[in-house]
Amino acid sequence: MKSLEGDVKGLEVKLDALMKLPDRVEIENLPKTMAWAMDSGDRELWLSVWSDDIDYVVPQYGIEIHGKEALKEFAEMAVFTLEERKFTAITNIMVDVQGDSATGKDYFMHYGFPIDPETGKASEARALAEGQHFYEFGKRDGFWKITKFEVFLTRRQEAAQ
Repeated sequence: MKSLEGDVKGLEVKLDALMKLPDRVEIENLPKTMAWAMDSGDRELWLSVWSDDIDYVVPQYGIEIHGKEALKEFAEMAVFTLEERKFTAITNIMVDVQGDSATGKDYFMHYGFPIDPETGKASEARALAEGQHFYEFGKRDGFWKITKFEVFLTRRQEAAQ
């Protein structure tokens, strides 16, 4: 009887994991989409991953943005116009789904050639940033969105002059 109970428990765990699989796939695609959209300059696609009530936080720089409209304004100044030839790699995405909410984390590496505001030309040397992202996700109108996003930099290196 104990063996049967163990088998049933094991099947329940596997069934739960299978039931969450479509959600996990959709959620794991949000950070990937965010990175590709940012690097390619696709503002509309980039904005599509965030919930309307997004909290976007970078504690090391005192950045706290609340709401998609404020994020859109910030992105125009800080995400899409400061660099050329950007490359962002997101790795080791971990997601924990609990009903219609989820949490997640990843490691990131970002490289780009800063644009000189005086000349409007991109630097010959690239800058880099590395760190971790921490996420909260929620279902909005049947689709997963990022509802909270925190960036923790572990390394930042400006472009060599």
